[in-house]
Amino acid sequence: MRNITIISSRGDPASANIAEKLKAMRQWRAAENSCFTTSTHGHFTLVEMDEYHIYQDGIDDKLEECGIESNLIIFASKHRSENGRKILTVHPTGNTGEPVLGGRPRELAIPAPQAMRNLLCTLHKRSIDTEFGATLEATHHGPTMLHTPSLYVEIGSGEEEWVDDGAGEIVAEAILALQCADVPIAVGFGGGHYAPRQTKLTLEAEVAFGHIFPNYQLERLDEEMIREAFLKSDADFGYIDRKAMRANLRNKLIETINRLGYNVLREKEIRGRG
Repeated sequence: MRNITIISSRGDPASANIAEKLKAMRQWRAAENSCFTTSTHGHFTLVEMDEYHIYQDGIDDKLEECGIESNLIIFASKHRSENGRKILTVHPTGNTGEPVLGGRPRELAIPAPQAMRNLLCTLHKRSIDTEFGATLEATHHGPTMLHTPSLYVEIGSGEEEWVDDGAGEIVAEAILALQCADVPIAVGFGGGHYAPRQTKLTLEAEVAFGHIFPNYQLERLDEEMIREAFLKSDADFGYIDRKAMRANLRNKLIETINRLGYNVLREKEIRGRG
């Protein structure tokens, strides 16, 4: 994690909240840059822009053209949900079908599994005594056209939560404390959008998840997209939430993953590796 770039959107209240808390917690130095409003602290670069994150395909190329090198891009953002949950989320980006919210069709970004794991664990620990919960989310929305590993970290799920000072501080603290251990990486299949089993495994076992595909995306996955998910995640094996899907779909998935040269491990096997 030599160069970490944090992207903040001024039009996103949660993103602006996180950026404000980052700047309050450390001494940042304004960087001379004609392309973006940037400030630096150690190996962190904070980029503040008017545009929304989901439409930033190719942002890493633009950053490099302006002299900003990144090993990891963190999109600090809001999470919107009608259920109004007080929640802090982490997820990779990608589209398994036509793009609805940014990105390109049937394209997956390069995730950052180890960083996602560390952020989730820190968010979980620091939110235990609050009304907020911490969870992974499935792969969804843009941007997708990036050659740099990236992730989203979000505050949800409504206007009150987006500007919550405590939530902003927790996310900012987690970003600044980011450290990545080297644990095995899995691609996850099955379950709901908030990936409850993958989240539980990440918090309790020695495993990190790259791309995660919930039940509603499974029928859109073909062999080529599954191969892309494993390669871009740099995954060691697959994990299937077996109780969340029909046996015929589960068996078809396992056959495809095996044909690509990967094993599918059960929860007990993943926990045993630790």
